[in-house]
Amino acid sequence: MNSLDSELPAGTYTVSEFAWEMKGVLADAYPAVWVAGEVQRLRPAARGQLYFELIEKGRGDRIQAKLDCVLWADERAVTEAELREAGVELSEGVVLRCCGRPEFWPGGGRLQFTVREVDPLFSLGALEKRRRETLRALEAEGLLERNKKLALAPDPLEIGLITSEGSAAYHDFLDTLVNSGLGFRVHLVHSAVQGAAAEAEIDRAFNLLDAFARGGRRLDAIALIRGGGSRSDLATFDSRRVARAVARSPVPVICGIGHQIDVSIADVVAHTACKTPTEAAEFLAGRVGEAAYRVEDAARALARQATDLLRAARQRVSSVPPRLASPSRALLRNRVAECRLVASRARTTAERLVAAARQQEEVRRDGLIRVALKPVGRAAERLEAHGRLCEQLSPERTLARGFSVTRRADGGLVRRASDVAAGDELRTRLADGTVASTVDSGTPASKETA
Repeated sequence: MNSLDSELPAGTYTVSEFAWEMKGVLADAYPAVWVAGEVQRLRPAARGQLYFELIEKGRGDRIQAKLDCVLWADERAVTEAELREAGVELSEGVVLRCCGRPEFWPGGGRLQFTVREVDPLFSLGALEKRRRETLRALEAEGLLERNKKLALAPDPLEIGLITSEGSAAYHDFLDTLVNSGLGFRVHLVHSAVQGAAAEAEIDRAFNLLDAFARGGRRLDAIALIRGGGSRSDLATFDSRRVARAVARSPVPVICGIGHQIDVSIADVVAHTACKTPTEAAEFLAGRVGEAAYRVEDAARALARQATDLLRAARQRVSSVPPRLASPSRALLRNRVAECRLVASRARTTAERLVAAARQQEEVRRDGLIRVALKPVGRAAERLEAHGRLCEQLSPERTLARGFSVTRRADGGLVRRASDVAAGDELRTRLADGTVASTVDSGTPASKETA
């Protein structure tokens, strides 16, 4: 018997009386009621029951109301199976419509809502409604196409990676890059990719990589990846906070969320969306491989150009009359040999640069072409100069300056007076024709002494 019974005025409850009466009133007033809210603070217990909170948020995501809930072990197994069948995972952040009854526990003085069943379709509808609202907000802010408009490097070898370190997605992505044989460098920022902390951690990871890139370090792309899961697992990647982080990144974002059918909002605003982490890595490896092939093709074209230049040079040299003075001919041979050596070195340089492009991340196609073209251009300039020299030294130019070439009837070149005798027939070539003559007499030139 309660010691307070004899001392209380009429109409006054003891604590236990009021608690038990309130328990009964709640049971009578709400035998079964539907309540909807966002799931937070999931806490599974050792005996199989699941404790969580249903919350209602107001302006600025402030919690306006909260209701402690319990899903007993028997109902938990059935409820989770129904949700999974509909593509919804019972996780934090999911909006849930529950049917149950409120219960007051007198011993603990605590109100608790006992869940008997849930409405999976309502959860799907709530997710879709939130998704549409987020898309409208992003469009109003001009963020839907912002990241897509960024230029992705032809050889994205420096990659920022946001994922859960050690996860299957993490290993699939890195293994694919390693197996490509290309010189990727990955900068990992660990982040949860589901659960209550995921949004904040992904946002923080983007901030870290953005600061890395803005600090002058090379970062060609950011890969945001995770493995597969249920439709509701996409809730993190449908959130406005994560979508804004992706859209505002100054570096192109490659998403590999791990869903073959569903498309998250992060996929929508990213530069490139891939279905899986492996596909995201294959996309990057394929792009670098294509750039390396284009560089190699350009190098082959440069080698062909150098060969053509040398062939043309040989043809020009061979067209010079054999009577060209031997010193100038030797000089020309030396210059052609130098040009051939320069062209050979240009080809070797181009081949070496192409090989380096497959192993090192700093190779850029345009720079490589400019480097390889410089020696070839210099070789072409030398060839042009040597051609002009050939023209200046040609017999035609010499004759035009007033000189002549005289030969005997047998074709021998007359260099000295002693080369002819009286009566010899001579043919003298001038700039504008040939003159025939006969030697009457010859007198050697006198030598003057100082």
